[in-house]
Amino acid sequence: MTDLSFSDNPLHTLANWAEQAENAGEPSPRTMTFATAGADGIPHARTVLTTVIDDESVHFHSSSPTTKTLNLAENPRCSGVFYWPGLARQVVLDGTARELPDDVSRQAYPTRPPQLQLLAWVYEELNDDNPITTVDPDEVQRAFYAHARRGPLQMPPSWTTVSLAPHRMIFWVSHGPDEPPTRTCFDLTDGSWRRRHVLP
Repeated sequence: MTDLSFSDNPLHTLANWAEQAENAGEPSPRTMTFATAGADGIPHARTVLTTVIDDESVHFHSSSPTTKTLNLAENPRCSGVFYWPGLARQVVLDGTARELPDDVSRQAYPTRPPQLQLLAWVYEELNDDNPITTVDPDEVQRAFYAHARRGPLQMPPSWTTVSLAPHRMIFWVSHGPDEPPTRTCFDLTDGSWRRRHVLP
């Protein structure tokens, strides 16, 4: 069995695993499947690009309103999954999420790739306050290139940062076809993380 060490704070381990996945050449090593449900209980999942893993939470960015931001306004409970098939590892996070203040987003926006900055402005221009807006693909192309010609862009008002603060994290590791996988669970209780092994 592979010898694995875990930090007392599982978010530190998550950050280390994401870095290891990046160094190993895993495709999209910092993407996370993010699942929400609104007041109606209907689940919705999508893949997001995480940008920060700190001592308390995981951050990603989104335009608003979207299905995920509307869901979170009604029900902040959510889950996230990181999966690195080449390393045979995954991490599941259960917790709550919220939008952060605009100043956090303003600092982050200039660091995003140009394509994502432009897409944020396309959303700002064409969204009709519906999380699934019907559009003409030609209009998307027009708006994208029009904003590209504007030069350096400031953050659009509809762009936001979402913070997922987990209260449970489960680390799954495969040890090959001849051994059972392992799952290590961390639960946040009274401000401290408690570790236990759970059935794979």
